[in-house]
Amino acid sequence: MTSANVIEYRIEKDGEEVGHFRKHLLCKLPEYSDLLRYQPTNEYTITPYGYDEEDEYWEDEPENLETFLSKVLPKKR
Repeated sequence: MTSANVIEYRIEKDGEEVGHFRKHLLCKLPEYSDLLRYQPTNEYTITPYGYDEEDEYWEDEPENLETFLSKVLPKKR
């Protein structure tokens, strides 16, 4: 698997790294619920980063973990 098939996530609280999460793009359903251990979720940020096909480093803007999880976890009915 090349690094272009993986998105790394840095979990931070108060500007300090407290955890890490990895999403393999070739897997059908990543287990985002592992991120629920960071409670309360609104006090943490998550920052995606990785390497593209040319092995160039990229990093997106940090996002509030609670907001991120609301987008990726299934909605309760």
